Amino acid sequence: MSSSSRRSKHKKKSKKEKKGPGNDSRYFSSTKKGEIAELKMELNDLNEEVVKDAVKKVIASMTVGKDVSALFPDVLKRMTTNDVELKKLVYLYIITYARSSPKVVLLSVNSFTKDAKHRSPLIRALVIRTIGCIRLPDVVDYFCPPLQEGLKDSDPYVRKTAAVCVAKLYDVSPEAVEDHGFLKTLRGLISDNNAMVVANAVAALAEIAESTSKDVFKITPDMLNKLLAAMNECTEWGQVSILDCLSKYNPTSKQAETVVERVVPRLIHANSAVSLSAVKVIIKYLDVVENKSMKTYVIREKVPNPLITILSGDKPELQYIALRNINLILQKEKRLLDKHIRHFFCKYNDPLYVKVEKLEVMARVANNDNYEKLLMELRSYGNEVDETFVRKAISTIGRVAVKLDVAARKCMRVLLDFVKTNPGGSGEGKDRNVGFVAQNSVAVMADILRKYPGRFEKVVDIVCRNGIEGFDEEKPQAAMIWIIGEYAAIISKAPDYLQECIDNFDDMDTRGQLALLTSTVKLFLKRPEDGKGMVQELLKKATNVTDNADLRDRAYVYWRMLAADAKVAQQVILAEKPKMTDDTGKLDPTVLKTLLSNLATLASVYHKPPELFIKDGKQSFEMKGHSSRDVDDEDDSEEDDEEEDDEEEDEEEEKVEYKKKKRSNRPERKQDGMKNIFGDMMDGDRKEPESQKFPVVLPASKGKGVQINAGFSRRGGSVYLELIIKNTTSTVLDQFQVKFNKNFIGATPAGGSISCDPVHEGSTGSASHKININSSAADASKPLGSVQIALKTKVGVLYFTAKLGVEVLFQENGTVSPKDYMSQWKSLPSDEAKMTVASPSITSPPEIKSTLTKSNVFFVASRRSKDKSKAYLYFSLILNTPVLVELMLSGSSISGAAKSSNLVNAKNALDAIANLLK
Repeated sequence: MSSSSRRSKHKKKSKKEKKGPGNDSRYFSSTKKGEIAELKMELNDLNEEVVKDAVKKVIASMTVGKDVSALFPDVLKRMTTNDVELKKLVYLYIITYARSSPKVVLLSVNSFTKDAKHRSPLIRALVIRTIGCIRLPDVVDYFCPPLQEGLKDSDPYVRKTAAVCVAKLYDVSPEAVEDHGFLKTLRGLISDNNAMVVANAVAALAEIAESTSKDVFKITPDMLNKLLAAMNECTEWGQVSILDCLSKYNPTSKQAETVVERVVPRLIHANSAVSLSAVKVIIKYLDVVENKSMKTYVIREKVPNPLITILSGDKPELQYIALRNINLILQKEKRLLDKHIRHFFCKYNDPLYVKVEKLEVMARVANNDNYEKLLMELRSYGNEVDETFVRKAISTIGRVAVKLDVAARKCMRVLLDFVKTNPGGSGEGKDRNVGFVAQNSVAVMADILRKYPGRFEKVVDIVCRNGIEGFDEEKPQAAMIWIIGEYAAIISKAPDYLQECIDNFDDMDTRGQLALLTSTVKLFLKRPEDGKGMVQELLKKATNVTDNADLRDRAYVYWRMLAADAKVAQQVILAEKPKMTDDTGKLDPTVLKTLLSNLATLASVYHKPPELFIKDGKQSFEMKGHSSRDVDDEDDSEEDDEEEDDEEEDEEEEKVEYKKKKRSNRPERKQDGMKNIFGDMMDGDRKEPESQKFPVVLPASKGKGVQINAGFSRRGGSVYLELIIKNTTSTVLDQFQVKFNKNFIGATPAGGSISCDPVHEGSTGSASHKININSSAADASKPLGSVQIALKTKVGVLYFTAKLGVEVLFQENGTVSPKDYMSQWKSLPSDEAKMTVASPSITSPPEIKSTLTKSNVFFVASRRSKDKSKAYLYFSLILNTPVLVELMLSGSSISGAAKSSNLVNAKNALDAIANLLK
């Protein structure tokens, strides 16, 4: 047999593929031309098997990203089939393309209604599930009757599916859900005899309650008992839903005891989510329990075990989540795990993020009974390979010493051993190289010496034997200089050590320079003869040579104090300092309470309240035709009202201006020179720091050691990108290039290079870069108000997103006469954007006018509307496109409407105005 004939035979065999569940890959391998036409023919075939194969091919094409929406009517015809598998495929197709063909979906309403009455509960539930996934407001009313029947279905599987569907429907149309009484029906399902129905009803009500301010889910004592009963029978995720619901209930003391007793068995559940949710409920309810013996027993004997069990698992991700939750619980229940400290010792194969979190928990668990075991473990970590882990371990030793007075001496001994052995270091004298272990030990020693002044003077003599030589890290170097200055009276070579630092002053980082300045002044106050020349030399350098404002200001303060009265300077600079405490990671009690109520959620992992990382809904707008108030119908009497209103406003504005002028003309109190210096400093401290004017768009942890605050501003008729760059790396950042991704407004940098002063290690710099706006380059598919930016630096390219508010796009020349305003309003299309600000922070017309004028939204006129409420007309320009705005003041709310040739601009303008008035 020839090779060509064998090849042809092989090809024929490959075409004959077997059908079956394991051979569905053949649906993804079609490469035929005219595929849509062929699928259309197969979908209309009389053979149901051919139709099923065709629908599978359609689903396969849809899965790989091909557009098969043209087949919507043909697929829709197949909803009437009795084949469950085919029906599922058709429903899947409808869910995917419903949004692109909303009118065609209406054709399926009858089929959905018919299937909702099918004898099979699987089909009925499938209909309900599909209804919940078709998120189209236009068809909600058609789907409400099948959903109503599903909530009252005889089969629990259908009822539990319908309960979840109500929550999905509420997200699309809250009004429809309320009008059809679904919420009342949903509350009734909590009394259902099936536990899974109860769990789904609870989950649905909880989700709805989070999205509305209305009280849709209120737990009664009777409902509480039903939830506890259902918890024993439902699945693990149903138990989580019920436990989360219970955690939001405020019980009486007796109720709390009952709930705790019923929830304690959930602590040993195999699912960690159930265990953590049970812990959350118990931690909250024990605050209300009056039975102290029960409270102590549960906290000491029951709660620790599930936490330790999760921590002992083989999944590091779960270990990390458990550790983050434990960290929060320990801030409230400090003695919870003091007998279990060995479970937090690090294993050799633990990931770094787990090791670091274990060290954090160890510092919290440490007490007078277990600190010796802890120190032995921490000491062994000094020989580990991972540098970050070793640094954190040494820092933990310092935290234990600061926390426990009785442990301070042993902690200092461990740190001193690290300094003596100097692992990783070498050499002597000028060739001496101090390893990072010894350097970080010195930095931690400085904290202990601050906590216990005068207690470890012998240790100081040993540590300072070789001076500052060999210290090349920022924090340890500054700590060493501080120790030399603080103990200058007992360190014989202190002047020599500090003089050596002064000689290298220009090469030191900012933290080291500040420490050196203070230590040199301390040396002068303690040993005037040795420090006189040094302090003069350093003060001249710090005031004349340096560009750092903090360093220069501190030098001037010291100089004035020493020049005025050295004794007073001694009393201030050498005064006894408040003893330091360990507050690392300690949370505000209010924040801690919020996080404890959110245990087993992302909030407990981030250690941030949910509102800080869950984006709130944006200001909503109505896009309607022209409202009932008609500009054309203004008569002469209304114009007279306008004139009277304007006169009243002018009088009110004059009163406001008079008050401001009166305040500004008050005589200032005279102070002497020294008081003026400190007064200026205190006033400066009250000013808002530059970095707080714009949000952090890239934290240092994600920015390769560079933190970036960014935003946009407008001045001089141009828009600028504002950058605040905080450098925590060991590299001087002095070359920056910027590039924008395509964005909603067509913004691009005016040149790639950014003009910015060098940002040294540990310091912060700022830059302002002009941007150009080309509306023809705008990409409408990009998110509104966001600009993706790439910043090239010496440490690499940093990517972040900055918010560009519409208010910076308002142009300065946006003024117009009332006559032109009315003419333009009439000439624009009737569609307008609308908004309402329920409780604005600014309600006075003059204040509103002043606030908007500062943002280039200019007042035109005011008038009485038909309902006798006050209307104020404003005008602005966005990218040379006029936007006409009308604001209505009614009681404590402000409503507004805007018109423009570009309705999107009108909506954006109202959005910006709403934000300015909130």
